[in-house]
Amino acid sequence: MMSTLETAVAPAPSPAGESIDEAAIRRARVDFAAVHRIIVHENMHEGTWNHLSCKVPGRPGHLLISPGQTHFSRVTASSLVEVGPDGRPVGGEGRLNVSAWAIHEPVQRARPDIMCALHIHAPYSTALASIDGWRLDERGSQNAAVFYGNCAYFGYEGIVTEADEGERMVEALGDKRVLFLANHGVLLVGDTIEKAMLWLYQLERACMNEMLALQAGRKIRPIPAEAAQHNADMSVESTGEAGYLEGMKEVLDAEGQDYAS
Repeated sequence: MMSTLETAVAPAPSPAGESIDEAAIRRARVDFAAVHRIIVHENMHEGTWNHLSCKVPGRPGHLLISPGQTHFSRVTASSLVEVGPDGRPVGGEGRLNVSAWAIHEPVQRARPDIMCALHIHAPYSTALASIDGWRLDERGSQNAAVFYGNCAYFGYEGIVTEADEGERMVEALGDKRVLFLANHGVLLVGDTIEKAMLWLYQLERACMNEMLALQAGRKIRPIPAEAAQHNADMSVESTGEAGYLEGMKEVLDAEGQDYAS
């Protein structure tokens, strides 16, 4: 039975007259499917909930989105839903989560500089975002410094089903990489699939570090502002943490996971 937060939609025809790099699309599908499995591996998932998106190489306005009603541990390259600008799946049947489209379409459209957008309800980032008046201590740890000057915040407005709330998220996010959603979770964007996944991991670890430090009841020693800015600049300028995604895919492959199918 269809969830009230999901809608089955008829497929739209594939765009005609375009030069498509099928190999690039295949790589994006495999890497993006692997991201879902890594999120499970790192225990940052909520089963069939949460949703991610990435742009389709060579197809402006087209997104790959997490398939609705599918546990992240079962997402594969072929099960990802390609959605056109009109909100309909391209080239096959698909089930599109209403909240996913309401959030990801406005964000991806407004940010031509990004490739990937990840929205999850990970334990530590969600817990801290639920504390009244909380802001990430961006100088509190090496991981936190990666996001120095790159965090934005958004108040809770209920379960997202309407595009206008997605537009308000876009406005709140601006040109930053992280949007903490009060009492809800986090939205993170990156210019590559690998960097987005690495940053998501680092963000959750930064929140875990801060939570543990706060529980110790002691004052956090701040990283110098210059060092924090250096960390943030390096993370943006790099192409990824020297094979982070490939290394994690090797872990998945050793476990016999079928994300690439």
